[in-house]
Amino acid sequence: MKKIFMVLAGSVLLAGAAFAQDAAAPVVAAASAAAPASAAAPVSQADKARAMVQKVVAFYKANGLDATIKAVNDTKGQFVDGSLYVFIHRFDGINLARGDGNLKRLGTNVLESKDPDGKLFVVEMIKNAQANGSGTTVYGFKNPETGKISMKHSYYEKMDDMLAGCGYFSDK
Repeated sequence: MKKIFMVLAGSVLLAGAAFAQDAAAPVVAAASAAAPASAAAPVSQADKARAMVQKVVAFYKANGLDATIKAVNDTKGQFVDGSLYVFIHRFDGINLARGDGNLKRLGTNVLESKDPDGKLFVVEMIKNAQANGSGTTVYGFKNPETGKISMKHSYYEKMDDMLAGCGYFSDK
């Protein structure tokens, strides 16, 4: 009799657990059905800029300087994404490449470039890249889409005796 009671009690517990599991399943399914599978978080401009810099650094390591300069200067190439473009400066301030198509800046020294508040933003980028390997500098710069001075956030990484960077505009 004791065995029968134990078997019945065990069956009731198992059935109860199975029922509880089934009852909870629709709630879990309903919760996951509320968010579509394709609802990935939007990629921020900062994330895109960082990814482009990381991509160009990897390209440089795999293909060398000449191929990297050519690829970065291609305004329809892989290092331009809408308003985002990669630039490369040597640590002595010489602009080697830029994806914005401003060819008259290529080969020029940009160390004296200042924002409207007098900030030597290229000097800051170079110092940060040399000291830390990477960084972000925020400075005022003419936004080509609005024609107005906006805050530009440039992320950059050291590449030997150069830095590769990419910036985006914001209101802050």
